[in-house]
Amino acid sequence: MLRRLAVAFPSAGLGISGSVGLGTHNPLSDLDLLVVDASFQREMQFATVSEGIRTAILCLRPDFDGERERRWMLATSGDVPMLVIVRISFIARDPDGVLGQMQRTLTRLEGERLLRRDELATVRRGHAMEIIRRLGPAGSAGRPQLQMELFAAIVDGWYVRQGLRRDTRQDGERTFVTIAERDAPLAALLRQAVPMTHASLEPLLRAFEHVYEPLDASL
Repeated sequence: MLRRLAVAFPSAGLGISGSVGLGTHNPLSDLDLLVVDASFQREMQFATVSEGIRTAILCLRPDFDGERERRWMLATSGDVPMLVIVRISFIARDPDGVLGQMQRTLTRLEGERLLRRDELATVRRGHAMEIIRRLGPAGSAGRPQLQMELFAAIVDGWYVRQGLRRDTRQDGERTFVTIAERDAPLAALLRQAVPMTHASLEPLLRAFEHVYEPLDASL
């Protein structure tokens, strides 16, 4: 597949991402490939099968907009799937250095993310507060979708403040383990909230206060 892509796009930067790029794959893993080329009219992703292996190919233009990525970083705590794919890719071929330059841009933004993690946590706190307002008084809880969003905002805020990431599926699956290893009280509160029921709101609010700050009594 890499040879075919190199023939079709001779100037492209080609990367192997996902579990195969990281060396954590197993016999059931699919293949994630990255193609960076200035000839692309738009950015897209498509799926195919190569020699019996499920393959996803992400096509990007090399004109990486650092300011756009900075805004994404602030809005999402830095865990933008497209950016993660670029950052963790193993470079298989890069004749014009375009993929390497994109990775260097993300390395710079990663340093900024760590320096500004209090600001990022504030963004996540604001998102969590909006969810709490939408949930309304504790007596009107029991809205699983909103409670799941609050759960995610709490976990995201904790990860940001710890300077941690969840780049891969394995990282995501280890979320509870990672939190339990570093912050047992928070892990206990989050486990009390699962599954999301009417009784989940109280431990979620306590988890919010644990990660961020005490809630205003009016809420």
